[in-house]
Amino acid sequence: MSRRTMIGNYFQIQGKALKRHVVDAGFPAFVIVPAYIGLHVALYYLVVRSPSWGAYLVVLANFQSLFLLSDFKRNDFLKVVFSKTDYYRVRLFENILLCLGSMVLLVIAGNPILAVTIGGLCILFLFTPTTSIWKRRIPTPFAKKPFEFIIGVRKTWLLLGVLYLLAAIGLSVDNINLALFSMFCVVLCSASYYQDPEPLLLYWNQNRPPAKFLWYKIRRGVAQLCILWAPILLPFAVLHPAEAYKGVIVCLLGVMLIPYVILLKYAVYPRKINITEGTMLGLCLAFYPLVLALIPYYYFKAIQNLKNIP
Repeated sequence: MSRRTMIGNYFQIQGKALKRHVVDAGFPAFVIVPAYIGLHVALYYLVVRSPSWGAYLVVLANFQSLFLLSDFKRNDFLKVVFSKTDYYRVRLFENILLCLGSMVLLVIAGNPILAVTIGGLCILFLFTPTTSIWKRRIPTPFAKKPFEFIIGVRKTWLLLGVLYLLAAIGLSVDNINLALFSMFCVVLCSASYYQDPEPLLLYWNQNRPPAKFLWYKIRRGVAQLCILWAPILLPFAVLHPAEAYKGVIVCLLGVMLIPYVILLKYAVYPRKINITEGTMLGLCLAFYPLVLALIPYYYFKAIQNLKNIP
């Protein structure tokens, strides 16, 4: 089999896997392209309407996506399948394909420097030292139960480091909005930790009734979120006490979002949150009061769902 055929077959398999995920979520496969275009149109309007933080949110989203795409197990497999030259070709094409839409919208929105930054990240993640960075166990301040924050922080530690750096820069130059933006991105990171359901065996091993189990997960989730906030919130309160109320507002937004995603997770457990429910989460972020309206609904739905688990 020729080199070009192997690369073509690889991307055909990836395309079929993507179509299968979409169909399994209950959507026809032809929605992939319109959804991709619609997502980037929405991001474009976000960048235009909120240029101070919208563009940085796009960059950070691409950063984390490239981070996940550079998983060492996946890349070690590709190194076995392809030659060294073909491996870098495949990885570069994947990275560019993933980020091309964001780079185009940033250029159209008048942010070519950030578009070039994303292009540089596409190249940088080609040379991620998988053996030294990705296989190393990252220590966390969290207990083993619940497990979400341990696994999540180890998947997003590099992004969290960037967010803490941005917050430090914002606080040092009196750019309060940059620090607040970093705090809210930490909330979004924490919310993403609940997207994957645990095996049923883990749920069976706990002896709490559904209501107490949900409140336990919510209390621990909010407490662990506060731990991730501490490196930003404490310097914020010390350096800018007059603006501390803005940090409190972001905290309240996070305290609402974490219970929402936990209840959503267990309302559909043991299956994974599908595209429809993920879209509803996106609408909640666009119209935040919707979170408060949906929390009671998903609370009772989660209790009923957990009661029906054998």
